[in-house]
Amino acid sequence: MKKLKSLFSILLMASSFVSNAQDNQGIPKQSENPKLIAVVNRANWCSICKANGQRFGELLMPYAAKGVTIYFNDLTNDTTKLASKLSLQKENIYEAVTTTPRKGMGHLLKSCGLTKDKKVSIETSGIVTFINPKTHKQLKQLSIASTDEEMKSTIENLLNL
Repeated sequence: MKKLKSLFSILLMASSFVSNAQDNQGIPKQSENPKLIAVVNRANWCSICKANGQRFGELLMPYAAKGVTIYFNDLTNDTTKLASKLSLQKENIYEAVTTTPRKGMGHLLKSCGLTKDKKVSIETSGIVTFINPKTHKQLKQLSIASTDEEMKSTIENLLNL
């Protein structure tokens, strides 16, 4: 029952991320043996999420069939933050999401006015963190506002590691 509730909450977050009007029938099954983990920091109040969420979701979701397991870190309010934290801790990936962004990402977030400190990535919405499923270490972070070409190239490169 716990797994069912957890799966339902992930699907609910995913469907609201992709589009408020879209139902969760389009959410692909998560890979049992992932090649890559993607954690998307999102929030209902995030202007970057609203502007890029549907495009990014459409770009990311097909990779689930190629071995990318997708999680959502919902930063909308304290309740969703706690639920996301517990879910990510259960999967042993919370620490990878909370680590300092790689060179350049912190500067990008700061210049966009999304954060004052490079170390606050867990509280910054509109980013995706890519994690190695074997080591649970952060590989890369990108803004969901990145171009389709940059996102596809990054995912393809990380899948080929």
